[in-house]
Amino acid sequence: MNRFARMGMAWAAGLLLSGQAMAWNVFPYGDDQALKWGSNTIGTPGGIVTWSLIGDGTGIADGAPDGIRGSSQLGSLFSAIDAAYGSGTALNALQKAFDSWSAVANVKFVQVSETGSVPLGAAYASVGGSVIGDIRIGAYDVDGFSGAVGYAPKPNGGTTLEGDVVFNIGAAFQAVPAGAAEGSFYDVYLNPSPTDSEKNGWYHNDLQSLFAHELGHAIGLAHSTEPAALMCGWVDDDFDGSLCNWNPTEQTNWQIPLVRLPTPDDVAGAQYLYGAAPVPEPGSYLLMLAGLGVLLSARRKAGR
Repeated sequence: MNRFARMGMAWAAGLLLSGQAMAWNVFPYGDDQALKWGSNTIGTPGGIVTWSLIGDGTGIADGAPDGIRGSSQLGSLFSAIDAAYGSGTALNALQKAFDSWSAVANVKFVQVSETGSVPLGAAYASVGGSVIGDIRIGAYDVDGFSGAVGYAPKPNGGTTLEGDVVFNIGAAFQAVPAGAAEGSFYDVYLNPSPTDSEKNGWYHNDLQSLFAHELGHAIGLAHSTEPAALMCGWVDDDFDGSLCNWNPTEQTNWQIPLVRLPTPDDVAGAQYLYGAAPVPEPGSYLLMLAGLGVLLSARRKAGR
């Protein structure tokens, strides 16, 4: 039986820094610094981070990781999910994941539309006048059994791959109905497959849960050793991820609990990096939105 695990990979160099009383981990970068958006100083706001969808057919830049091949098929993946669960399901799942992290930490996300078919992992200097998000989302053929790959933010390799999320088109996906309660158990081995008839009986990743996990990597969180955490995953040989709640067992009737929102352990890690999400004053949210168009027009055209 083909089993594509929910666990995603976090790609970044260096050791991990863990919370003293919690299980979360981050990627340290010098004294009092870590891989994160905004300033690399720990505990500072991330500001406004843009995100974008990589168009189908977009290739991979020379020098990108060897484990990713082909061209992006994100549109095809979204179409299969929307056909099974309703129009807009896939994009809505991504937006909810972004909202879940910005609700607990001082970092905001705004979508932009890509132009120019910039290859995945392109050098910043090659972007030119094209527009891409700080976080790019695509779907490629990825080596191994991971449902997706999340890349830690800058400075992490010095290319536009920093902070990106890549779904594995070799994996299987589903969208657990929106009415399902957080923590409720659901089936992952689906037969027939709702999204791909060639993957009957495979492990089907819930799109929102998987993306929320990968987005955690994209904002600077590594895997946690807390089994119930959204960010639970492989940390080292002593904690290989097998105890994570997303691993179905006979004791759970081969089901897993729905975890789409940051748990207290995840929240602690995110707030360690960015501080707590601010409580907006009345009227300030509308004023902020009014200024976004001016701000975004100047962002990410020639690199960060």
